[in-house]
Parts: sequence; C-alpha cells; structure tokens
Amino acid sequence: MLSARRSVLLAAIMVLLTPMLSGCSAPPPDSQGLELAEVVRSLVTPSGLEEQLEAIAQYERPSGSEGESAAIDHVVAVLEGDGIPVDVYTFQAYASDPITASIEVIGADLQPEAITYSFSAAAERLEGRLVDVGTLDDLPDLEPGTGERLVLRGDGAGRDSAAGDSRGGRSTQVAPTQAGLLDLSGAIALIEGIPGTASVDQLALMGAAGAIFVNSQERLNDLIVTTTWGTPSLRNYHRLPTLPAAHVKKSDGEALRNLMSRGTVRVRLTTVVDTGWKEHRLVVARIPAPAPDAPYVLFGGHIDAWYHGACDEGASNAAMLELARAFYQHRHQLRRGLVVAWWPGHSNARYGGSTWFADNFFADLTSNAVAYVNVDGIGQKDAKRFSANASAALVGLAATVVQERSGAEIDPSRPGRNSDQSFNGVGLPLLQFNHNRLAEDGGYWWWHTPDDTIDKVDPEVLKVDADLYSDGLAALLAEPVLPVDLLAEVDAFGAAIERRQAEAGERFDLGEARRRQVHLRGLVEGIQRALAGGGGRQVDIALVDILRPLHRVLYSPSSPFHPDPGLDSSPLPGFTALGILAEEDPASDRYRFAEVSLIREHNRLLEALDRSAAAAERLLATGGL
Repeated sequence: MLSARRSVLLAAIMVLLTPMLSGCSAPPPDSQGLELAEVVRSLVTPSGLEEQLEAIAQYERPSGSEGESAAIDHVVAVLEGDGIPVDVYTFQAYASDPITASIEVIGADLQPEAITYSFSAAAERLEGRLVDVGTLDDLPDLEPGTGERLVLRGDGAGRDSAAGDSRGGRSTQVAPTQAGLLDLSGAIALIEGIPGTASVDQLALMGAAGAIFVNSQERLNDLIVTTTWGTPSLRNYHRLPTLPAAHVKKSDGEALRNLMSRGTVRVRLTTVVDTGWKEHRLVVARIPAPAPDAPYVLFGGHIDAWYHGACDEGASNAAMLELARAFYQHRHQLRRGLVVAWWPGHSNARYGGSTWFADNFFADLTSNAVAYVNVDGIGQKDAKRFSANASAALVGLAATVVQERSGAEIDPSRPGRNSDQSFNGVGLPLLQFNHNRLAEDGGYWWWHTPDDTIDKVDPEVLKVDADLYSDGLAALLAEPVLPVDLLAEVDAFGAAIERRQAEAGERFDLGEARRRQVHLRGLVEGIQRALAGGGGRQVDIALVDILRPLHRVLYSPSSPFHPDPGLDSSPLPGFTALGILAEEDPASDRYRFAEVSLIREHNRLLEALDRSAAAAERLLATGGL
C-alpha cells in the first residue's frame, strides 16, 4: 500500500501532468489512425487479395512439406520484391502428420471410412471390444489445478494405497462425483463428437485401449489431439497421447451402433502417424517505424494448412501479405513498427511456430512488443456474422472497428486457448476479428477438410475482412497514444476476482486481492485521463508493463515461460481448484491439497497486482514523457 506521503506526491504529479499532456499539439486521438487506415484500405483490393490467395492455396501445405515451403517462397519473393525486410528462420519442431486409419469389424461386412489425428498413438490391428461411451459431454471431468499432470476429477489425491497409487496413475477407487464411470479397460471407445484437446486423455484415464470418434455430420475433419502446446519439453512430453484414435462419418457411426444393439462387437483398429522432429520455416517481415526505438505490434497467422486450406488459412495469408505491402508503403506514418509472422506448425505441431517465436524472442517481445493481432479463417463465402476476440484492454477498439466498418454492434469475447495465442506468457494484449457463415447457411462445414478450396473464398468478403484488420492495425500503429483501455482490463480483473470469491464462498478469502485491485484502479483511472493528449515509446511500454502482470494471471495458470495445457480458458484459471473446496470434506487430503494450491496461486495474484501498481506509479512519477 502507498504511504500517505507518497499518495499526496502522486496526486500532485497528476495535477501537473494532466494539463501538460492535454495541451499537446497532437491531432485528435483517432485522426492519424483513421488517415492511415483509409490509405491502406485503398491499396488492398479484391483482385490483389485473390492473386495472392491463388498463389498460396495452389499448394497442399502440411507444415514441413514441400507445398508449405513453396508457399513460403512465394511470400518471401513478394516481400523482397517490395523491399520489405524479411527473415526466414529454420528450426526443428516436434510434429505429427496423420497418415491413415482403418477399422475392421470382426465378423461383419462393414468397413467404415476412417482417418486418424495428429498426435494419435500408432497402432496395428489393435483388437478390442467396442464400448459406446455416448457423447463428449458424457466424459468425466479432469481434476482442476493439477498442472502438468492430468487425472480424472477426484483421482490420485490422497487415496489409500490399497486402492491405487495416490502419487500417479488412476486409482481403482473413483471419487463420488465420478461414480458410475464405464469400465473401459482394454476396450475401444465409440464416442460421438469431434475430440477436444484432452478427450483422448480422458478416455485413456478411463482405461480405454483405443478410440473411435463419430462426426455429427457426414464428413471427416482433420484435428490434433495433444495437450502439449508447441514442441514438448521435459516438463510435459509425458502428456503426448498414448491412445490410438480414429474418426468416422455419422453414417458409419450409426452402422456401428446398430451392430452393437444386436450384441457384442469387436473391432481391429489401425492408425498410422508420422510423429517426430521436422524442419520448419518461419517467415517474419519487419516494417520499422521512423523512430529507431519505436515498439512494435505483432501480426500473425499460420501458413500451414490441412490440404489446400483456402479459408484456413490461405485467405488470411493473402491478407497479411497485402496489408504488409500497404503498411510498408506508408511506414513514414507509423508511430510503432509492424512485425508480420507466417506461423508454421499450427495444425500438426499445436502452434509450434508461434511458440518457437515466443520462446526464442521472449526478451525482445517483453521489451518492445505492445500487442498481438491474430488472423484466422477469414474470407468465407456468404459470411454474415461479425465478431471479435479481444483481451479487455482491446475490446473497445475491436467493437469500434467492426461497428464503423460493417455497422454491426458486437460484444467481443475473451480469447480462447487456440489460434496461435502463444503470447500469454509474454503478456501481450490480444485481438482477432472474425466474420463467419451462419449455421442456417451450412456454417463453416469445409473447415479442416479437402473441400477447403479457393471456391470457398469470396474475394469481396475477404476485402471486407482485410479492411477490419486495416483499421485495427492502423489504430495500434499510428495513434499518438497506444489504444489500450487500462481501466477495462483492471475492471475485468476485478470482476474475475469477484466471480472467484462467489465460487469460494467462505472457504477462501480473496478480499486482499480485491482491495489491491481497487487501489490499482485508482492509479489507472488517473493515468488514462492524463494520457489523453500524447505518448511515445516510454508511455507505450509503460502501458503494457501495467497490463502484463494482470494478463498473465488472467489467462494462464502457470509460469510465463512454460505453456500450460490450454484446457481452461476461464478468467483466473489458477483458481479453478476452488470448486474442490465447495464439494470436499475439509478434512480430506484432496481439500487440503487444493487449499495449498490456492494459497500459492493467491500469492501469485497479489504479486501481479503489486507489479501492475508499481508500473503505474512509475509512469505517474516520470510524467510519462
């Protein structure tokens, strides 16, 4: 807490600082960004976007493939042709290419068409009894707050040794909340739905030997099924799946269930995957601002794809390329630089490229980057619904851009754990614009299928979507003050604390965290008023320094340097173990283990608030100039 003397000093600084900044001669806060956006939009045309799309989506682009490399060569040639500084990084990442799958139904004339998944375990004619597990919603929950170790809810926490090893593996004794689980020992599970990140792990923990997922539609969608984020490390390689998994169409799932209704069904499952170290290439274009020490905005999207990947993600790659060219032509108008990255390893290495960049440029990102803008899946023909994902500090910008460009009023949602959001450890504000087809129009049905071809992209829709990014990026690059809303972020943090306190009831006290959040809010409120007139590198970096500690705790339950499994996208995910306190006997080991975890996470929460407050005080003390 501030001493009374220090509080008076800061108040005096605020009195002096506000007129100093409000009297600056800078244009209105949004005019420079609007001017840049207008000229960039004029340079990005439907025909130009279509030309780049055709050049990229002509290739099938699994990461590390010749097709991806050819697309990368095209991007580099265009950038270099315009004189844009570009680097191509080559590195090894752990990736998994699904090759084929087959399902033999023993004693029946049925051969379902099947594929396997990236990071499925390999199996050759694995035989087992087929057991209908129901849907993904019927799977048991994972225990919250266990970090790198995944266990079923209630398992492995202080069980009697006669019932199972309480230090690892699955106990034969099931917690009351998980009573009635199917015994899948040695069985092959049949389950309806497209697997989530941890679905394969949940089935393995139930004892399954293999899994067959049934699509709810008459198609097959390629996916990845590991909880490791980026290339695994010694901390988490043990979470690579050990369960072979296949995927079948709705009709084949119905046929299998029809056979099961008549009696026991046994199948032989074969899955072939190519998993291991693969060379990846990452293209990074750097468009500097005139000021040599200017910070930068990171703009990224993945270049690898399932099959030809026109919507996912050739259209985005085309927009990135044309936007980079346009901003480079007008780089003299930038207050902040633009770094554009075409990520490899998104689809078959679970964000391997963006994670490699975060790992290898961590210090530079924390010292010089001020936001991460992600692009994914734009240009869909017949798209009608606009939306955005943004951290609270950029929600206002996202909503304004969409409203002004399309007329749609949106309520941007919190970013999930997907789409190369590999920068939560860095602590960057996040932004992504979306424009999707409606479910009644068939939705985005070609996603991750061979049907994601150029005819699924409408160049006029792609132009609309590129314009959203023109406006959003222009604001971030050219506004006198970085357009982040500190107060919105701090308020979102306060709301998250209140939700967690309501969840905890009287069993855990977050009152001190709430008090420190209120103190931080007062500091931030003053800063936002004072900075209405101008900024500069010092202010830009200071604003992100205030946001960074909050963002890390709001989005990740673990260390900034080691990606977590990405299973929990709720605010303050490190506090999900509060649910255990509500359901367990306080005398139980499980309750007490959870309590220790929460005490430690509470310390992390308080430290984040203190660091943000200290950063706010430094900005006030220096006058921001």
